[in-house]
Amino acid sequence: MNYMLTHDQQKIATEWEKYKGYTIRPLASALSYYSEIIASHPSKTKFMLYGGTPELRTLFQRLRYPLTLVDRSPDMVAAMGLLTCAQRALSSNEHYLKKDWLQLEELNEEYDLLIGDDAINMVPWPKFELFLSQAWKCLRPKGLFICHLLVKPSNDLIYTEVSEVVKEFRQGSSKSTFDLASRLNFLSWDESSFGMGWQKTIQALGESKLALFKPELDFIATFKFCNSQFYCPPLPLFEKLVKKYFFIRDVFYPQEHDYCSFEPIYVLEK
Repeated sequence: MNYMLTHDQQKIATEWEKYKGYTIRPLASALSYYSEIIASHPSKTKFMLYGGTPELRTLFQRLRYPLTLVDRSPDMVAAMGLLTCAQRALSSNEHYLKKDWLQLEELNEEYDLLIGDDAINMVPWPKFELFLSQAWKCLRPKGLFICHLLVKPSNDLIYTEVSEVVKEFRQGSSKSTFDLASRLNFLSWDESSFGMGWQKTIQALGESKLALFKPELDFIATFKFCNSQFYCPPLPLFEKLVKKYFFIRDVFYPQEHDYCSFEPIYVLEK
């Protein structure tokens, strides 16, 4: 399934620009954390990025570090390249490989550092272990995997009525439209699949209920072309699975929004 409901690279880039500040894109505190880890490695380090996250690619472009981009969608990678500081589909320091993240044994390469910003959330929960095992195989001994993901929100944020969310928002409980967007997505989290996403929220709530949050947030106008689906397991289940393959060296939480408490960044060591 495509990440975006269009194949036009410029349109994808234009739509993606709408998401600045939302947790679908790396926030400033997360980028600072990424930057410290990346810059602590020498340029000869072999780096691999899942997908085409423009903010992360910009970090590498400014350092002039070689970077391998792995994704099944060349359109998405090229579109994200337009949002980097180089403003090109591929920068001179980048090498793109069209591969499925669940078939990385075909790379026949070993890397020192892998980065996945929300990448693991895009595979269904039953395939999380395959994703992690593939990452493990791609790493040299002592190599690192920086894994940013969404985990299951707390039950009180999932099992509630839209009217209560409206009330909370009007009373100021949701401090920003960025938190509000996350809050609305939480309502569509599914207990059987651990899945949620923009299109699922639009379908579940419908135009009339989402209109209750205008003019502060026009949810449909903002996210109607984003087809990303996020599979967000309970944190204890994720950590139990991770420990089969990695040592958890560090965990960092972005700081900008209240609901960043459900978006840890793990530094995993082979």
